[in-house]
Amino acid sequence: MPVPPHVFALSDRHLRYGQFVRASGGFRFRAYRSVALPADAFHSGILGGPLRDPRAFEQLVKNLVSELPGSLRDASLIIPDSWLRVTFTEITEVPKAADARDEVLRWKLKRLVPFRVDELRIGAVEVTPLPQQEEPRRLLLGFAIEQLLAQLEDAFAAAGVRLGQIANLSLSLIASLADDAEARADREAALGSLASQASTSRAVRFGALVVVEEGGYTLAFVRRGEPVLHRFKAFTGALPEEARAGFVSRDLKLTRNFLDEHFPGSLLSWVLLVAPTGLEPIWLSRLEGGLGLPAAPLDGRHLPPLQVEGTAVGPTGAAPPWREVAAMLGAARREVA
Repeated sequence: MPVPPHVFALSDRHLRYGQFVRASGGFRFRAYRSVALPADAFHSGILGGPLRDPRAFEQLVKNLVSELPGSLRDASLIIPDSWLRVTFTEITEVPKAADARDEVLRWKLKRLVPFRVDELRIGAVEVTPLPQQEEPRRLLLGFAIEQLLAQLEDAFAAAGVRLGQIANLSLSLIASLADDAEARADREAALGSLASQASTSRAVRFGALVVVEEGGYTLAFVRRGEPVLHRFKAFTGALPEEARAGFVSRDLKLTRNFLDEHFPGSLLSWVLLVAPTGLEPIWLSRLEGGLGLPAAPLDGRHLPPLQVEGTAVGPTGAAPPWREVAAMLGAARREVA
């Protein structure tokens, strides 16, 4: 079933809103708002932290919702990758009963991550198994601090909005990418991909999406719109961007080996980057060196057709940048069981 057309995107500095309505062959971008958050609105932590002043945040949400056009009762929420982490696990069977399923997922997660699992909210979705994996099913596990998610849900509920789907930035961006054959061909040609090789080869083909945030970066290998590998790497210390080059390059090469190990002879067809404007040049260079393929900043070429209406532009008459729009479009584009 389609998710609501209303999407909020939250970071430690801003709360943004977008409304996307399905149209013939694409979407209409009907409304956009952005409000700044107070400094230190959230406690700091490895997985983010709860709100410092839940009542102040609740009032901020109420004020924003009251200014939005039309009726808003249900919405999706996007939060940073550092707040909502992702990992994979293999499993023989997923219990149908909710309590039993939660117990199994927590047991699986406890063996994979160094966090207090009893303080986390956990969700899972089944994805395509890897070749020759030990157990028949593969799950994509998402986890975040329960207290933080509950505070956010309560704040929106006080404004009359029910939050349904809560996803992180990178998974929402993956959902935003155009997935029809013609769009893929255009994207691959624009990015100088290996399409000419792939046209005469039966090799498995992947794309890579890299998302750079203030606290770290995410690398996801994508096949047929589904993440095959998803890794978030936190930045440690206060190193300048230049000093991180060696660390990032080594990590990218090690991660690229994942494809060679599980999919021998696979081809990386495209690499897309979402990063702050000032960091794009250095990250484009890092990605080409680490993954062996030129990367490109994500923009409108990589998304379904999007018609921007006047109510979605800012005071200057310009639409918000793609790196703000794309994830919200992806969240509105998803369908859920």
